[in-house]
Amino acid sequence: MTDADTQLLEYAKIMGSNEDLHPDLVPYVSEGVLGKQLRHPLVYQFGMRGNGWANAYYLQKVGDVQKALQNKKYDSFVWLHERPYRIEAFQEIEHLLSDTAYWKLLADIWTDTENQWQNYEEWKNLIGSERGSRHYLMNEEEFNLLQSLSEEVTIYRGCQKGINENGLSWTLDKAKAKMFSTRIALEGEPLVLEKKISKSDIIAVFTGRNESEVIWEEKK
Repeated sequence: MTDADTQLLEYAKIMGSNEDLHPDLVPYVSEGVLGKQLRHPLVYQFGMRGNGWANAYYLQKVGDVQKALQNKKYDSFVWLHERPYRIEAFQEIEHLLSDTAYWKLLADIWTDTENQWQNYEEWKNLIGSERGSRHYLMNEEEFNLLQSLSEEVTIYRGCQKGINENGLSWTLDKAKAKMFSTRIALEGEPLVLEKKISKSDIIAVFTGRNESEVIWEEKK
């Protein structure tokens, strides 16, 4: 029997198991469009494929998370968590990071996050940190772009009225803002906000997703 055959049999055994769901996972089960769904910080499963699979995957992830912490692989620790929980994972280990590592990892999590407005206060506090070297939020190209902007900058935010107007993420590109106002099917009316701000209020510019994204906060 080959290793592939052994793995297939083990997978079939897990999928056919009638075991109870691990107690750590039970509070994260709910009903969804596809039936039961599991939304745990380490395991997402839609249309529940079986308790055996969920339990096995969860225990594997728990072990991987512990190893990441023991080996000081803090980036891995964060990415082992499911996307909606990565900001919380970052908050768990931020005190263990150097200033440079803090900003670089925070930028990567930000870029990977779709709906930053849902964790507005958390993001505001993290990005507003008084740690040094905040320019490491950006790569060299992004930093140079920020430096090249005029002292007064027009920015736009694509959102839906009354739902996600409040946010740190804006763009230099009005067309991109318009696209974002209709991309997510929320219940509000599509809306494009426009502001003129001082370049000194801009925290970072991100170009990684071709969105000309601007992170800013008005100085008090």
